[in-house]
Amino acid sequence: MKILLKPVSFIFVFLLLTSCSLTKYVFKSDFNDVLNKSSSTWTIKECREIIQHYSLSTGKSNILSTKTDVKIEALPLNKTVVLALARKEAIEKRLNNQEYKNRLKDLLEAYTSFTMDTISMKVIPSDSNFTNGYSFKLYLENTTDPFRPIFLDDGYSYFFLENKEGKFSRIIEVTGLYAEDYIQLDSYLNVVVTFSPFATDGTRLFKNKDLSEAYKLVFNGLQDKPITLEWK
Repeated sequence: MKILLKPVSFIFVFLLLTSCSLTKYVFKSDFNDVLNKSSSTWTIKECREIIQHYSLSTGKSNILSTKTDVKIEALPLNKTVVLALARKEAIEKRLNNQEYKNRLKDLLEAYTSFTMDTISMKVIPSDSNFTNGYSFKLYLENTTDPFRPIFLDDGYSYFFLENKEGKFSRIIEVTGLYAEDYIQLDSYLNVVVTFSPFATDGTRLFKNKDLSEAYKLVFNGLQDKPITLEWK
């Protein structure tokens, strides 16, 4: 299987939680006050809260955690997260209104099946066939003790997006400054990965275009046991 690679660098903002198999419950009702507002009015604080709400990590130890050989931070690039990332960037870079609209449109089209009408500022479907897939920002850090380098030939073939029925899809695209079709983890790695919207049996992995259903990321090959991050 050939994975499309693109060289791009990214900045990650994450909420750090931990477990070898970690679950996050996403309750939209917690964000009604923010989500009911236009994203163009969100503050930096509100943008960060949205990003942190959807982020998941094996990064901090706690009494129930299982130490992993690789620290993983994951941020699903769903429609809401992309709106928050674009708004946060616009505030921090002091983009004018047109620059903000263009940036939001670019991010939506790059990572979701949506686009933005730059006149009405409404987010609308862009991919009628729904083939763009599902994207995640990933940060991977080698935390082996004693240290040992981790190498996976055809490395991204070991990572899966899985629905609640256990069906899964594979990565179809990887972007990042040092993105290769193998993984050599001597220190850390920042990438964006995109999974196919179709399960291995050819059916759609999820019913809708956005990541609004229960799902999990499964990382094999990095240690003896799979590392799982789960959103419910």
